[in-house]
Amino acid sequence: MQSVCLFYRRNRYEKNYVKNSLKSYLIIFLWGIFAGVATRLTDFFRADTLWSFSSVATLFGFWILSVAVIVLFSTSNVCAGVSTFLYMFGMTLSFYGLQYLLGFWLPRFDNDGFKTSLFLLYTCLSVGCGVGAFVLFFWERWRKLGAVLYALPVGALMAEAVGVGVHLVKNSTYLFQFLLDALAAVVLGILFYQRNACKAIYTVSVVAVTAAVYFFIYYPFL
Repeated sequence: MQSVCLFYRRNRYEKNYVKNSLKSYLIIFLWGIFAGVATRLTDFFRADTLWSFSSVATLFGFWILSVAVIVLFSTSNVCAGVSTFLYMFGMTLSFYGLQYLLGFWLPRFDNDGFKTSLFLLYTCLSVGCGVGAFVLFFWERWRKLGAVLYALPVGALMAEAVGVGVHLVKNSTYLFQFLLDALAAVVLGILFYQRNACKAIYTVSVVAVTAAVYFFIYYPFL
């Protein structure tokens, strides 16, 4: 029965899949370029306001959601890994490239040369995201471990939502990031709950991942 349901889900969404083809990879890379440009331009918004739109470039919620969506609509683990790397690399390239270009005209972008060290660092992280996406794709093939994999992006989003929520209460900033993280966590949380067979393991894993990520990553900075 599980294999039948899996076959049905794959065929139902087949037209929306990120495919293992040059055209698909090019589109994903261009989407990464667009995401890098868009998030770089959020620096025109002040960070010390209620909405703090520029937070989307500095926190992890948008990128966690992006990678989860790419993996969700990929046709294979190789496709998920390559597509995620190209998306994140395209974002990194346009993000630091645009900062360098804008620095010639706008002092706020502090043009003291291309940020080579940061570019190389985030390029390496792009490789890491690709490897992570390669592994995450197995959430469709493994039952118990798949439930844990499903819980990883949801728990990470929930942890950031909690951390940002605490910061919002204390400082009246980052409302946009809080709403983005919370909405993404709810939507993906419900979707992934419906998709996996081991719902108890998934639920426990979401709670565990949320607690671990919050206390080890966000809590020390609050």
